[in-house]
Amino acid sequence: MTGEQQQLHYFDCNANVGKIGYKHRLQMWRTEDLLAEMERCGIAGALVYHGMAKSHSPVYGNRLLPEELAKSPRLFGCLAAMPDHLGDFPAPAAFLEELRQSGMRAVKLFPKSHHYDPDRRTIGKLLSMLEQERIPLLVDAAEVSLSAVAGIAGSHPDLAVVLQGMSWSQERRLFPMLDEHPNVRIEFSALQSNAIIETAYERLGAERLLFGSGMPFKSPGAARALIDYARIPEEAKRLIAGGNLAKLLGASPPEAALPEQDEVTSNACRGLPITIPVYDSHTHLIEDGGGTGSGFPMLQGDIDAMIALYRQIGIRKMSIAPWAGINGGDSEAGNRIAELAIGKYPEEVEGYAVIDPNYVEDVEAEARRWHLEKRFKGMKPYFYLSHIPYTDPAFAPWWQLGNERKLYALVDPAGQNDAEYVGQIEELASRYPEVAIFMDHGARSFEIAELYAKTAKAHKNVYLQLTYTSVTLGAIEYLVRETGADKVLFGTDSPMRDPRPQVGWLAYANLPIEDKKALFGGNMKRLWDRCLV
Repeated sequence: MTGEQQQLHYFDCNANVGKIGYKHRLQMWRTEDLLAEMERCGIAGALVYHGMAKSHSPVYGNRLLPEELAKSPRLFGCLAAMPDHLGDFPAPAAFLEELRQSGMRAVKLFPKSHHYDPDRRTIGKLLSMLEQERIPLLVDAAEVSLSAVAGIAGSHPDLAVVLQGMSWSQERRLFPMLDEHPNVRIEFSALQSNAIIETAYERLGAERLLFGSGMPFKSPGAARALIDYARIPEEAKRLIAGGNLAKLLGASPPEAALPEQDEVTSNACRGLPITIPVYDSHTHLIEDGGGTGSGFPMLQGDIDAMIALYRQIGIRKMSIAPWAGINGGDSEAGNRIAELAIGKYPEEVEGYAVIDPNYVEDVEAEARRWHLEKRFKGMKPYFYLSHIPYTDPAFAPWWQLGNERKLYALVDPAGQNDAEYVGQIEELASRYPEVAIFMDHGARSFEIAELYAKTAKAHKNVYLQLTYTSVTLGAIEYLVRETGADKVLFGTDSPMRDPRPQVGWLAYANLPIEDKKALFGGNMKRLWDRCLV
């Protein structure tokens, strides 16, 4: 670690201010709150558009943006645009004059929300103007297809195109497009595939990679942790954190102070191992020699690579359910893969047993084998794999053994509707009070957090497990307020997701250090210690 790493200058390319259509009542939205969050997480600046420019009208939202920008020199404006054919938006020449007079430094398009095709005949003149004037173009993956992005980039090779919000799992589509069009850049707020930052750097270099948070919806701490813990050169980190965006815009925000509110953030912002105990309650695994799970790329997802990354971060132990046994369809093979991982790293790995009654004829014997003989402490029934409800009699012998031995169970909704899932959890919690039941992905949205918190409060053996690509800003704090810090568990879902954003989500949560200690490891340690296997 060098002193240089401490000076990463984070400049966010993906944020919005103001009202924006539907907002959950708990969701942050005021510019002042966004600025406070930036300061708390050490984010120096942000390129922002006004939410009303997306959900209502670009003309309307663009007019509101200067008032929000005036609140801080850390904010830089991005105007929304759309086709001018109907007269409800300025023609390219008039829009260029608006950009010049307002000092705005980028343009964002919302083709899906604004109901047009992003093709040459519809926006060709607008794109040509942006290309000629060297004004960067931003677009969300949810608003446009990769084919359309390729069409824009190919027709306008001198236009800097920034693709935002691209989801993990789409790399087989994304990287061929990036290879063909060097004027396309990407940011990582939702692109959280395992080892994605290293993969993108090795393939593209650093100059086309940008830091973006997705604020105020997503945690900026989650976004910066991917870069702070990246295994790439320091100069590359500096470019990705803010240097590339500053060059695109021809401007840079004032320096930000390091976020050092506690020992967790102090180490996380420097890319150092977290020193408090960190135990991952939700991990998967790719078999040795593999790199794919359910068709998705899961690079560096074997046990050796995962352990190496976990040690760098400071995650001391994980509880794993190998991918071959859950989505892959072979629960028995998955359990054997877990057994090999435990044998190789017995102090750093615990196992979830997976049982699929569609293949396993004697569920009780299989449960006794893996929990009593092999001493797996975790249970992982999975509806997506079996299509059998968790309360089905086929699982009863397994749940009964779990109750006798005080095991823990990771229970994912897995494609069921929320009402069905919650009903099953409540029935299981009442029927098997000694099984610690983890409601999976409990902070993926405020709607889910509210729903799951009610169940956790009603049943002492129900816990809420974190991890999701949404890394919802403020949802962890809400769960702690509603259920208490002893009810929430840290998890990563790696190597399906990269563990680093999941670590950052909790590391930068606005919680006292004692609560972070409970969530990061104390709660899981207590549940491991009570197991009678």
